[in-house]
Amino acid sequence: MTGFDRKFALSALTLALFPLLAAGVATAGLPDPSNSECPAAQILIVGHNGVVADPAGEYCVTVRDFNNVPVVNTPVIIDFSNCDVDLCADQMDPGVVVDCALQTLRKQTDAAGRACFRVIGKTRPGLGCTGAPNPCVEVYWDTTFLCALFPPTFDLVNEAGTGVSGNDLSEFLHQFLDCGVYLTRIDYNGNKEIDGDDLSEFLRLFFAGGSVRNCPGKCP
Repeated sequence: MTGFDRKFALSALTLALFPLLAAGVATAGLPDPSNSECPAAQILIVGHNGVVADPAGEYCVTVRDFNNVPVVNTPVIIDFSNCDVDLCADQMDPGVVVDCALQTLRKQTDAAGRACFRVIGKTRPGLGCTGAPNPCVEVYWDTTFLCALFPPTFDLVNEAGTGVSGNDLSEFLHQFLDCGVYLTRIDYNGNKEIDGDDLSEFLRLFFAGGSVRNCPGKCP
């Protein structure tokens, strides 16, 4: 076979395979919910220390495609619109876009396909011993549903500007000892029980000092 014949054969083969290659390019990189990862059943709602959001609340969603390859620079949206949570308009993260009207947070994935959030917020006032037991947080890639989460919250009293304090500890003990019902907002370890382990988790965050402050009020 001459050089010309080899080039002609290679060109013909490329043309024959082009539709298949094009189809692969068109679908490669699209997020696949079955390969994407929500690492826990709960996303903790925390405060901040005046500089950064409490690292105890970090929750990372990983987005992968059908080949299990991380999808880079794609939006992850966390929707709190069905929850008893007041989000803060300032999440102290320049990468997070807050939509107060829709009660959502949005962030682009990094080079590892991860979007990490530390959600700053507080419990809506006046709930008492009530609260929806079902997971109310919905996580999406764009409009594709990825997972549903519980949003345990440490700022239970919702004092303007004040983060997790002794008043919140008192409110936790009231809900733990007196309510007599399961409340997802104080199930900090996600085991679907309210017990001494949740008290330990509350005290761990309380004494670490990472949530001593919160926003003055909810999203306007």
